[in-house]
Amino acid sequence: MHKILLLLGMLFRGPLHGYELYQIVRAHGELYADLKKANLYYLLDRLAKEGDLVVQSEPSAYGARGERLIYQLTDQGREHFFQLLRDVVLTYEPVHIGIETAMVFLAFLPPAEGMRLLEERRARVSERREAAARDLGDPAAQAPLVRVAADHLLSLIDAELAWLDRTLAYLRACGWADQPQDQERHAPREEDGV
Repeated sequence: MHKILLLLGMLFRGPLHGYELYQIVRAHGELYADLKKANLYYLLDRLAKEGDLVVQSEPSAYGARGERLIYQLTDQGREHFFQLLRDVVLTYEPVHIGIETAMVFLAFLPPAEGMRLLEERRARVSERREAAARDLGDPAAQAPLVRVAADHLLSLIDAELAWLDRTLAYLRACGWADQPQDQERHAPREEDGV
C-alpha cells in the first residue's frame, strides 16, 4: 500500500518518466529503500491498467524501444492517492519479519549458538542503524515532514536494538544461555512454548 502511495505522491506535482521516478527513489535512500526498480515499473504498469495513471510515450535515445514512457495522474489516481494517504496514516500493523518465529524455535540450537546469533544480530542492526543515520543526513537540514519520516525509521531500528538488549539480558538472567548443549536440548519441549 505504501509503495503505491509513494508512486502516486511523486506524480502528484506533475508527470514524470519512469527513470525520473527511479532516481527520486534512489536519492531518498533508506526512506524508500523497499521500492526496487523492477517493482517500481511493475506498479506503474498496474496503476496505469487500473486507471490511476495515463501513460504517454515520447522519443528518447535512452528507452529500450527508442522511447520513454511519461506517467501522469488521472483524477481517479488523485482520489486514490488521498484515500491511501489517509489509510496509511491511520493504519497500524505490527511488522512481522520472522524473528518472532525464529525465537520460538531457537531451542533447536545449542544455547551458546543461539546467544551468539542474537549478539551478531544486534551488531548487524547497530551497523544498519549507523548506515541509515548517515544516509538520512542531518535532521536539522531536512524539511519538517521528511525529518519526521526519517525519525520514524530510526525509531523502529532503535526499538529493535532495545528489544535485543532486553532479550539478551533476560536470557542470561534466567539461565537459558547456561543450559547444557546436549542433544536432548535440541528438540524443543512444550515448556519452551512449542
